[in-house]
Amino acid sequence: MSVTKIIYPPVCIFFLIFTSCDSEKIADSYQPISKNGWPINHPIQFEYNIFENSQQTNFLIGLRNNDEYRYSNIYFFVDILFPDGSSETDTVQFLLAEPNGRWLGKGVGSIKHSLLIFKENQEIKQGIYKLNISHGMRDSLLFGIEDIGVRIEKSY
Repeated sequence: MSVTKIIYPPVCIFFLIFTSCDSEKIADSYQPISKNGWPINHPIQFEYNIFENSQQTNFLIGLRNNDEYRYSNIYFFVDILFPDGSSETDTVQFLLAEPNGRWLGKGVGSIKHSLLIFKENQEIKQGIYKLNISHGMRDSLLFGIEDIGVRIEKSY
């Protein structure tokens, strides 16, 4: 019996467990932020074509930051354009670190990932959703943000 036949079944099981369907996810994507910083007047844009209606959904912002990020929190301005043409603007603040400086996000090494809910239990309809996210920090150029994402998921 070859070594590859012995290793193959456990590798397949591991792969299936960690790549199985995410039944809550409706939409999820990330966009990288330049190593040269994130300008305050440069919104990150997302567009999702939603193909199903759902009674209850959560909107989340995914954030990956590194040790260059100088603050324990972050402010975002989030603009949402709904399929019916209506729009909504939210200002949200998220804590990213404890008072002692320990990052709250998950991850090994200097990059931490945080998934932050900004709208809970929202009804979602079929159609195109457009979201723009700008940072609302005092710095005109924000350093230490690796990427920003938006996730729309079913809530139960």
